[in-house]
Order: sequence, then structure tokens, then C-alpha cells
Amino acid sequence: MTVKIYPYLTFKNAKEAMDYYVQSFGAEITYHQSLNEEQAENLGMATDDETLQKTTLRGEFTIAGQKIICADATMGTPQSSALVSIMLNFDNAGQARQLFDRLAASDDQRVTVPFGNWMFSSQMGQIVDKYGITWLITAAANLPQEQ
Repeated sequence: MTVKIYPYLTFKNAKEAMDYYVQSFGAEITYHQSLNEEQAENLGMATDDETLQKTTLRGEFTIAGQKIICADATMGTPQSSALVSIMLNFDNAGQARQLFDRLAASDDQRVTVPFGNWMFSSQMGQIVDKYGITWLITAAANLPQEQ
């Protein structure tokens, strides 16, 4: 059996979050579906076109070629967790450093581990973004590769 795992992120406003990832991480939005009128009504939300266009039933974006799926939190306020982090493992240390430096230069992120030598001849830095999501930015030669 083969299965793929994708990060599935929940936001108060996923459309706004996707725009943030485009600006900060260089993400590319690949899909966006708003709630329809019936779905919004069932959730007790306004059903006018302007409001519906700001909602996200399902969104998809890529960062460094990796797919991330997201949606609006319709069942309450989303909570950040330190239990799960997202690792972006680059083949090229220069590209990893470039993304890390761009993120570290912004007030929207907090550096928790500066980018530098890690273990097994690799490099790593850690950032927590404005939504509380922890990102490990690595260029790690000895991590297991996808098959």
C-alpha cells in the first residue's frame, strides 16, 4: 500500500494565510474553493457573495514544491501546537539558507534556532511563523530520501 501525507493546516482565515505564505515563503496557490451558500448557512455564517469569497472550504498551496492543504476553522478557533513541525529539506544548502534568511528578516516570524551546522554534515534552522507553525528549514544530506 502506498499513501501520501500532506500537512493539513486550519486557520481562522485560510485565504489570508495562503496570501501570507505567498509573500513570506514564496508559496504558490494551486487551488482555492470557497464555501457555498448552503455550507455557510449551516455554519451560521453570512451568505452574501463578498463574505463567501473570503472563505476557504479547501485550499492548496506549494512551498518549495511541497503540497500543503488548508481550510478555514469552522468549528472554533484553531490552536497552534508544538507537537507537529513542518520540515522543508532542501537538496541545495544555498536555497535553504536563502529561504531561512528571508523569513528571519521579517517581523512576522520568530527564529527559534539560527540557521547553521546541525548534525551529519547538514544545516538547519527553525522558525515559528505568525500562525504558530514551526518550520524546520534544512539542507540535510543524510536524511532518508523519498523512494
